[in-house]
Amino acid sequence: MGKQRAWLAGLMVVVGAVALYWGRLRPWTYRWGADDDEVTAALPGDELVATNTPRTTRAVTIDAPIADVWPWLAQIGEDRAGFYSYSVLERAVGATVHNASTVHPEWQDIGVGDTVWLARRYGEAARQVVAALKPYSYLILMSPDDYQRVQRGSKASGAWSFHLSEQGGWTRLLVRGSGGAVGHAAFDIPHFVMEQKMMRGIRARAEQMRRDQLNAHVRREYQDVQESIGLVTQSQNASLAGLTSGTMRR
Repeated sequence: MGKQRAWLAGLMVVVGAVALYWGRLRPWTYRWGADDDEVTAALPGDELVATNTPRTTRAVTIDAPIADVWPWLAQIGEDRAGFYSYSVLERAVGATVHNASTVHPEWQDIGVGDTVWLARRYGEAARQVVAALKPYSYLILMSPDDYQRVQRGSKASGAWSFHLSEQGGWTRLLVRGSGGAVGHAAFDIPHFVMEQKMMRGIRARAEQMRRDQLNAHVRREYQDVQESIGLVTQSQNASLAGLTSGTMRR
C-alpha cells in the first residue's frame, strides 16, 4: 500500500510538472520579451521555411543604434566571437567557445553560403550556413541540408534568424527559431537558457560599446575646450606682456 501511494505521488508530481511546462513555462519561453505583433510578424527568412512548423520569437531592446549591434551578430561562431552566452555550459557540451568582448574587424565580412560553427567536434550536425542576410537588418542561419534544399527551390525544415529594427535611436533585436528541433522539450529548455543569455550578452556588449564611444566623444570635447582655453590664455598673456613692455618704455 505504501509503495502504491509513493508511486501515485510521484506520478502526480510528474503530471503536475508536465502541465506547468505546457501551460505556463513553454508559452513564456517561446515568446520571451516579444509582444503580440512581433510574435505574429512575418520576418525575412520565414518564407524559406516550411509552413506550420513550431516557432519561437524572442526579443530584447538595446540602448544603442543598430550600427553598434550588428557587428556583434556578424562575428558569431564557435571559431570566431562565440555566442555571448554561458561559456561553462557551451564548453560542457563540447564547444570550444571564447566569447569576445570586442568587435573584431577581421570577422565582419560575412556572406551567404558562409559557415557559422556551433561546435566543430560534431561535424555537419553542428554547422550552420548563412542562407540570407542584409547587413544591419537580418541574418538567417540553417543547416547545410536545409541550405541545399533552399538552393533547389524547396523549403527548409528549420532556421535560426536574427532581426534588427530601429526604435527611436534604440534597437530591437528579435531572434526567431523555426522548425528543426523546436517543439521538443529536450531542445527547447536548454536552447532557451542559452539563447536568452546570448541576447542579453549582445545587449550588454553593444550598450558598453555605445557608452565607450560617448565617453570618448566627451573626452575629445573636453580636450578641445581645454586647448581653446589654453590658446585664449596664451593670447591674453601675450597682450598683457605687450602692454607692460610698452608702459615700461614710456
